[in-house]
Amino acid sequence: MRFGNLALTACMSLSIAVGAAYQGSAKDTPFPVRLFRQATPDDFIGKDACGACHEEQVASFSQSGHATYMEDPKLPIDKQGCEGCHGPGAFHVREEDSQIIAYLKLPAKDVSAACLRCHGATMKLSHWHQTEHGRSDVSCVSCHQIHPSDQKLKGSHGLVKQSVFAAARPSGKLLKADEPSLCATCHQSEVGQFRLNSHHPVPEGRMVCSDCHDIHPNKASSKKVGVVKEKCVSCHAEMAGPFAFEHDPVAGWMGDGCNECHRSHGTQNPKLLKGASRGLCSQCHTDKARNHFPGRTCWTAGCHVAIHGSNTDPRFLRR
Repeated sequence: MRFGNLALTACMSLSIAVGAAYQGSAKDTPFPVRLFRQATPDDFIGKDACGACHEEQVASFSQSGHATYMEDPKLPIDKQGCEGCHGPGAFHVREEDSQIIAYLKLPAKDVSAACLRCHGATMKLSHWHQTEHGRSDVSCVSCHQIHPSDQKLKGSHGLVKQSVFAAARPSGKLLKADEPSLCATCHQSEVGQFRLNSHHPVPEGRMVCSDCHDIHPNKASSKKVGVVKEKCVSCHAEMAGPFAFEHDPVAGWMGDGCNECHRSHGTQNPKLLKGASRGLCSQCHTDKARNHFPGRTCWTAGCHVAIHGSNTDPRFLRR
């Protein structure tokens, strides 16, 4: 009897623990995910019913890139039309705004959870929360707009944005503005650097931010680009090497790789260099700053001309 009582007590304790764990996990589940889990096929009423009240939004959606895919009748019913994004319409009709996925009102983590129901191939929700954007409460609709509009495009903070660079090329991908202007809503210091004398050709419209930055990083992309150098030499192939004698920062063995000497967005110095004189080299080669005076920079004096690496000289004196 005593053993039976102990076993019963253990089973009850286990049941309570499992129940508490289940309640905790349900509480932590994003609202859009919970909403779709609760729905039955009868709760989806179709976009025609949505159009009775939201005629303008339904008409706008039909012009978006999403419409081509989400109006496919072969899709699961919870991935079709308005309800594929905003949730089952019957809940909204019965309980109004409390049971609808309103993207401009939801916390960023809930918005991302709703979008990644379909865009899981782009990246997983758990990975998104580990990114700098995810940790800063940037959501998908901070950058993307699903309903096209003839009104002026608005940035992630609701401010009307004009193009920061006159030559910036239009961007697709349902973005609210061209890439540099959109990124500038948060990254204003980088826009200032692009206005300096030496810069990558983003203002001229020959590059965009995503040429260098992976906006939606995932495990696959992180394996492709391990260090800064690999991204830089995708354009600057002549600096790639391998060289018999490598300059450690350039090779990526120490420091910030290419960024050890270059500031990638822009500087006042030629070739995106952080410094215009031998002081750039002396930040590492401190012993040379006291007793070595080439008269000009270490490379323009005609000495260390193979600064990215050499196949003939360990001091990079000759190419």
